[in-house]
Amino acid sequence: MLGLSSINSKVLATDKGNPAAAVSDTELLRISCSVHARKQRDDLLELTCNVFQKVDSGGELLSLAQTVNPTDGEELLQLSQQVLNPAFNRYMRGRFASGFDGENYAIRIFIAGIELCNVFRTCEVHFAEGESATASLYLLEPCGALDLYEYFNKPLAIYAQTDKYLYPIFTGIVDMPKIDYSERMRSLSATKDRSTSVEKLNIATIHSIGYWSSSIFGEEADYETKNAQLTDRLSTIPASFDFDALGQMHVTSWLPKTVADWTLGACEVYDNNMSLEMSSAVSIINHVEIELHHQYDRLIHRQISFFYRYLSFTSDYDFIVRAAAEGPAPRVTDVQSAANGGGWTTGEWKLRGTPPPGVYNGIRWRAAEYKYDYEPTGEKDAQGRDIVNVVQTQIGTDSNLYALEANWKAMRRWKQAIDEKYTVIVQNQNSIACHGEKKQKIVYSIKHESDDDKIAKNWGNEKHYKLPRGTKQPNGDYTINIDNVIPGEFSNGYQVAVQIAYTKMLESHRQNSISMDCKFLPFASLMHTVHVNNQRFNTRVKVSAYSHSWDFTSKRGRTTLTGKFFMNPGSDNRTLSGTQKPPARPVLTGETYEPKITLQDYVIPYKMEVIETDPNANKDPDEIEEDINDSGKVIEKNKFRLYKCNGYVRRETGYIFKGVKVKRSYAFRVITPDIEEKSTDTQDADGGKQILNMAIPHNEPFPSFTCRKK
Repeated sequence: MLGLSSINSKVLATDKGNPAAAVSDTELLRISCSVHARKQRDDLLELTCNVFQKVDSGGELLSLAQTVNPTDGEELLQLSQQVLNPAFNRYMRGRFASGFDGENYAIRIFIAGIELCNVFRTCEVHFAEGESATASLYLLEPCGALDLYEYFNKPLAIYAQTDKYLYPIFTGIVDMPKIDYSERMRSLSATKDRSTSVEKLNIATIHSIGYWSSSIFGEEADYETKNAQLTDRLSTIPASFDFDALGQMHVTSWLPKTVADWTLGACEVYDNNMSLEMSSAVSIINHVEIELHHQYDRLIHRQISFFYRYLSFTSDYDFIVRAAAEGPAPRVTDVQSAANGGGWTTGEWKLRGTPPPGVYNGIRWRAAEYKYDYEPTGEKDAQGRDIVNVVQTQIGTDSNLYALEANWKAMRRWKQAIDEKYTVIVQNQNSIACHGEKKQKIVYSIKHESDDDKIAKNWGNEKHYKLPRGTKQPNGDYTINIDNVIPGEFSNGYQVAVQIAYTKMLESHRQNSISMDCKFLPFASLMHTVHVNNQRFNTRVKVSAYSHSWDFTSKRGRTTLTGKFFMNPGSDNRTLSGTQKPPARPVLTGETYEPKITLQDYVIPYKMEVIETDPNANKDPDEIEEDINDSGKVIEKNKFRLYKCNGYVRRETGYIFKGVKVKRSYAFRVITPDIEEKSTDTQDADGGKQILNMAIPHNEPFPSFTCRKK
């Protein structure tokens, strides 16, 4: 932009009217420009130029005021050009000003492009960090009616000028006037609205300022104004954001520059109107505790392997010779139904059926499926049980209906909420040694919404068996941490939280100011560092506010300047601390469980009562009662607790075949374990404590009193 170009301050051409003469120091043309990029459907380019010329020919070489608005449906270019003639009414006293080489100067005031001369008593202009620039003008009023709307809502521009120098002082919009009848005076106020100027900035410009995190400040879409987002971003950096007299934005560090922009000595400062204000000890902050929570979901995949072998048979022959008495192996459908009935999804099945028809060690096995009948022999065993012959009737040849062996894997997925808690202490030991600990605590949460993650969205709702996914943990679980939904948000949120704490600490140590009345300083700016060097003070300060005032009756101008600086006795820091690295993440724990389960075979004794469901399943621990008889003894041995079985359950028929109690299938049960509460409840992970000793500079003002002789 031209406003940042060297053209802004260079002499473009000189001419004395003699081509042969050597070029010297006569200025032919001086240009100062401000260029603002705007939205496509608004002003694409706005160019404001102030051109001052001086010639020695005794006449005006150029006198021009021009506005050019080329349009073709939309404005492609808007050029506003204000060219100031030489100032003839230079009656303001130069010896009460600096920056004019001692020459008298003119204060030129334009409203709506028209210069107003000899109509003001006094004028004041005020600039301060984080505020809108304002101007107040007090008019000399004749008798008669007043037009309240004469200047309302019109642009105001103020310049300070000599033949050699031109300083833009203020631009703004005039508000409604105030009338003081006792003083027979009308006053005008004008404002360069800061919020309006911010709203005109490109959003990319806002994004380039400070630090920002959606976890700390909320979603960007929730900001109603750019100014609101800018305020949040400025809370993360020790800097001020302001507009200069030309309306250009600047971000300026609170830390005074190593080399001052200019010096105020005894000749520029009125010693009688100086003051030093120090930070209140009550407002000092030197210890900020950040409680930072990092919250996200952990996806857990647990897999358990199940193994079953009917009666631990090691060969088909063992089954064939014992099947008549022991009963058939469990049906495949019963095994799979039991395995899938516990809320787990199964897969990777490996089944081994009963032997196919054939001859096994001289015994012919004709079928895989039999119907069993009993033929009484009329004999009884020692316990009085009937001894029978078992008749096997072939009803099928499918050897895969039964499972001599069944192995499978059961899978379950769920989400566990994780809350990593970090304690970060931002402090300064020099300040603590001077003031004691002045504490403040802030709490922030960085939260990742797992529903926004493609993998996590349907985790736990699987209808079919899935292979493990994630990182295998020491306890056997596979896990995925959904902690990067917003890429890099943990380190970014941590950085923002630390910067907010650090900025709070720095701000509390910067409430030290020197205020002084000076000669009129037309070049004063909120971006400047000033070296105050006189009998009262000797230090560098960053300009935080200034006011220009002119009395057109006494023809004097004055600048009241306020500069701020850091105070932290004992500190030898001259710079600010840089960004900090986030702490190491904690290691998450996992509950132990049995990853392999071998199912057993169970037999219900003849005529024993079977309890199929747990009577205490829905009771609290203090409500559980054991079954007791009249004598007060526990009678659990007289009842078969089916709900405790995990495997194949058969029941005695009361018959004896070849000396073996005859048994037949009753049920196949698979108990899948419940997920531990610790694995489903929020896991609180301790991220530890981090102590950051951050720098707070010290600028000693070296104040002193001047002793006067009586």
